[in-house]
Amino acid sequence: MSELHGLVVRIDAKRCHVEVEGQVHLLTPRGRLFEDKGRVKNPIAVGDYVVVDLDSEEGGAIEAVLPRKSKLARASAGEGTMEQVLVANVDQVLIVSAIVDPLFRPRIVDRILAGAERGGMQARIVLNKLDLEGQRKAKKAEVLAAGGPELVHSSETWRRFYEGLGYPVHLCSAAQGRGIDELRAVLEDKITVFSGLSGVGKSSLLNAIEPGLSLRVGKISGRHREGKHTTTHSSLLRLENGGHVVDTPGIRNFGLFGLERAELATLFREMRPFLGECSYRDCSHTHEPDCAVLAALKRGEIEAFRYESYCDLLSKLG
Repeated sequence: MSELHGLVVRIDAKRCHVEVEGQVHLLTPRGRLFEDKGRVKNPIAVGDYVVVDLDSEEGGAIEAVLPRKSKLARASAGEGTMEQVLVANVDQVLIVSAIVDPLFRPRIVDRILAGAERGGMQARIVLNKLDLEGQRKAKKAEVLAAGGPELVHSSETWRRFYEGLGYPVHLCSAAQGRGIDELRAVLEDKITVFSGLSGVGKSSLLNAIEPGLSLRVGKISGRHREGKHTTTHSSLLRLENGGHVVDTPGIRNFGLFGLERAELATLFREMRPFLGECSYRDCSHTHEPDCAVLAALKRGEIEAFRYESYCDLLSKLG
């Protein structure tokens, strides 16, 4: 029996594409990997390093999953008690958002930032579709008319805010090629996951970074100006500069599986200096008297929209 290590680069319904010594093999996971998976929906994820047997009677099998150094996970859609691991062993997360079409939504960005913080991964924010930024004010009227959020700031305003928290922000236009060289450089020799809502231009950016990838690009649906899903599975793509990227299916409701309520505030960088200064040890930072976080919010040291993102996530933890 020939036992080797491989890298999972794509997962289909019941089989995995595994790169072993430069060649990709289509392998079937052993049934025992699914027997004691606990609260994890998928015991194998893109980015996992696995032990493989290429000489099995079934034509090749995955025998075991090696320990992960990091993971990006969410509560499985429709199964809130199960964890879905989106990507394993990544070095950084690029959170892609359009400035318009669909409109920038900080709550989505903040959810993924919290997930990256918890998973111990560096996070970067990419603001795409800057060529459409002139439409921002018109879109604001549409959003307000539909009862949506009032935060329709310029790309520079969002960049200054998030960079003030320590998150690098890249201003890009896949259509015009703006910021593509800079983005390509930060991907070199790293495993990077591209994440964000459908329609924000993840596949377009990857095609601009490396045209040979030829990823399918979707259109924006008319009613809510949100994207249709064009990436239907996560896949690990090799770049010419030695990097790998994971193009994930669009995330509409990014969650944090198994997160304790008390842990959530630690995932918001601007809240950390005030934790431990509240009068109550189990302070939720929502209504308690003498709460240091609420006092900082009142002083303007915590932005209201970031606090709202915190409260939104907290409400989903039960």
